[in-house]
Order: sequence, then C-alpha cells, then structure tokens
Amino acid sequence: MSGTFDLAIYNAQSLAGEALLTLLEESHLTPGVVYPLTGSEEPGEPGDEATVVFKGTELDVISALTFNYADADLLIIPAGSHINPEVLNLAAESGCRVVNGAVGGAINSEADIYLSGLSDAAELSGQQEVAIPASPAALMLQVIKPLQETVGIDSVNVMASLSLAESGQKGIEELRGQTIDLLSGKPVKKTLFEQRIAFNVLPQVGPVTESGFTAPERLIAEELMKGLDQEDLRVSATCVRVPVFFGDSLAVHLDLDRPVDEQTVRDLLTGVDGIELAAVDEMPSVETVAGKDAIVVGRIRQNPDHADQICLWIVADPVRCGAIQALAVVEILLKDFLK
Repeated sequence: MSGTFDLAIYNAQSLAGEALLTLLEESHLTPGVVYPLTGSEEPGEPGDEATVVFKGTELDVISALTFNYADADLLIIPAGSHINPEVLNLAAESGCRVVNGAVGGAINSEADIYLSGLSDAAELSGQQEVAIPASPAALMLQVIKPLQETVGIDSVNVMASLSLAESGQKGIEELRGQTIDLLSGKPVKKTLFEQRIAFNVLPQVGPVTESGFTAPERLIAEELMKGLDQEDLRVSATCVRVPVFFGDSLAVHLDLDRPVDEQTVRDLLTGVDGIELAAVDEMPSVETVAGKDAIVVGRIRQNPDHADQICLWIVADPVRCGAIQALAVVEILLKDFLK
C-alpha cells in the first residue's frame, strides 16, 4: 500500500469515536476513505440520521456487523469500547488490521499491550491485531513503567475517580439534567445510575465480580500486570464515579523495591513521551488537563515513615489519551508495515 489508506472507526458516534475523528483531522495522517461504524451492540441498521462529520463532510454511519472489512486497511476500536467478538472475526477474515482498545481486548489478545513511547515498535511487525489498554491502567502505565524498569515495583494501590465521559453522552446528559433539576428545586430523574450522580460520588463503577471488586477494578489490575509484564504484581484498585464531565483523577500509591525520593521520581519521568510534570507547589486537577493531550503528574511524595513508598496524583482526559495512543499505533503500522 502506498500514498493513502482506508480506515474504519468502530462506534464512531461515541465520545471516543468523535475524539478519534477530531485528532485524525488535526494529525498529518491522510486516510483515503473513512468508514464510520456503529457499535455492534446496536440492533439493526443505523437510521438515516446516523452521521458523523469528518473534515467538513457528513459521513453516513455503517453497521459494524454488515460492513465489508476488506474495504478498509485498518480498523480502530476506541479505548473503552464494548464489542461483539464477531466484529473482530470479520476483520481478521478479511485481512483488515485492528487497533483494539475494546474492554478486555488487551487481556484476551495474544499481543502485548502497546504504549507509544514505552513499547518497541518492532513488536508490531506482522501482528494482525494490536492491543491498547482500555482502563485507567493506560494512564498509569505511562507513568509507572519507567519506575518499574529502574527501581522495581512490588505493589500498586490506586483510587480512580472516573468522569462521566466513560459513560458516554448519556452519562453527561444525566449529570447535566440532574444538576439543573437540583438547582431549580425539581425532583431528580435517575436513568443511567441507580443513585443520583449530581453533587454525589458513587462508590461502584460497573458490575461486582465474585471477588467483591468490580469489573473495571479487575481490568485495571489485569492490564497493569500485563502492561508491566509482571504477573506477581500486587494491585488493589477502587473505582468511583464523580460528578465531572471530562477527565479522570488517580491517586496512586506504589510500594517500590528500594527507597526512592521525590526528585529521583521527577528525574525518571522528565522527558517521558506524553507525561507533563506539575510544579512542586502546583495541584493539578481535571481543569488543568482540559483540552490537553498530556498526562499530568503532581503531588509526588515519599512516605516519611516508609521510604520505599511513593505517592502520585495523576490527571488526564482518558478519551483524548486513548485516541492519541490509537493513532500512534496507526502511524507505526503505516510507516513500517503497510507500505
């Protein structure tokens, strides 16, 4: 293949799909044809109103289950998507390569998790499917992998405060509507969540597994262990839903193999692709990362009672960061393996 490439984007009408289209427009990548697809869980064919806009042109959305994947060179499944395995089968049978950010995709795939700037691009050679993380582990791996490679990590404890963006447009609309109702003195309508999300924090995100942890919490643990290639890593994750439209906040506590002070951590993270270090006296928040592509790390501190423990505060827009990772994989595939 030379010149241009044809690209299919799964669930193109979702927030993650829209982010991919926006960043694709801003990038130097020049797809010949863009095929926006539905989510495979949507029944039937998309209606006449199902369209997306790319570079000023309105494109009709196509059913992911009836699309001819032989028409596309690449299929991107946005990070955090839920997907029917039949879509992956159809793509594989047609020879369409897949950048897979589906929930569980990185765990079920035989391929290693790929992270731009931290993984070896040569590992993508010959792979029909390349996996990128779907959970908040994507944000953490960018930060903690350099620490693991230098000083070693024994355990990870993370409190993930997740925005409504992960729930899609319905979640954003629920927060907006409930906020208006509360401020207007009206009864609050609950549709997507069992409890009110406006001016509240929900202590459960996703279904609870037999272990007592939720599915997203288990996914964080699994993706961290696979992304770090460390099966004996001890991971404890707690996910809560917070009344924020965009941007996730992670309080991360690491038990290291040896003592490391704050300055050493800062030195290790300086210059890491996609990472921005906040000033020592700066307290970054989701407002800090609004419109930014970087993962911002702040409040780095060594436990005064246990010198081998480091605490970090990470904020980022996971929708944009996921799209950036997907397009980084696309660029590598185009440059090295789809000539």
